[in-house]
Amino acid sequence: MPNLIQRWLAGNRASTWDLGDYPAYELPHPGSGRALSESQAQANWAYFQATLNERQRLLRDWLVAHDGPDPQALQGAAYAKALNTWAKAHWPQLPAFSRLPKHSPWPDCTRSGPFIVYSLLGDLGVSLGEAIRHANGDWHWGLNLDAIDLADNMATARRVVLLADLKHPTPQAREAVLDLEALLFAAHRFPDSPDFVYLDSWTRTVADAIAGGYHET
Repeated sequence: MPNLIQRWLAGNRASTWDLGDYPAYELPHPGSGRALSESQAQANWAYFQATLNERQRLLRDWLVAHDGPDPQALQGAAYAKALNTWAKAHWPQLPAFSRLPKHSPWPDCTRSGPFIVYSLLGDLGVSLGEAIRHANGDWHWGLNLDAIDLADNMATARRVVLLADLKHPTPQAREAVLDLEALLFAAHRFPDSPDFVYLDSWTRTVADAIAGGYHET
């Protein structure tokens, strides 16, 4: 309870950051699963590849300017822990989900205009993925084209996610799938969730992925 009170007081004291100058991530086709055709998913993948390095450079500059961790100075789980600590202290300064105009939530949301915060959250999620990828070369970015995930209309289906070949593939799955965006968007939508307030699923996920816990067991 004291942590929640401190967060509430911090939220009242903190001014909301103006993200008007933050670059929008103009995804050609928002959404996931059966809402996207494979050609639309491929267009999203091409856009991701074309913008990845520049967006991560811009994110680093933004984080440093807002007292955040430097993803070039920290690596792996150390970066995830620093980012999680920073987020818990500064989340109240982001435009709150509850104050945004009515809209389709992640992953169907637009990421520009009044919803520019979603461009920032997406870039932060990618930065966690980059921390994993640089620490363990088994992981790579790609589209989740798994037929079972698509049939189940999973949020990861036909979206750009982290992938790694399973050490022991099965007829049902050949790749491990990690969706780092989900962690960031959930924490923004539900900032008082015990998982975010009291735990650190970001660091645990990154550390487990680097150690091979998702694809080597």
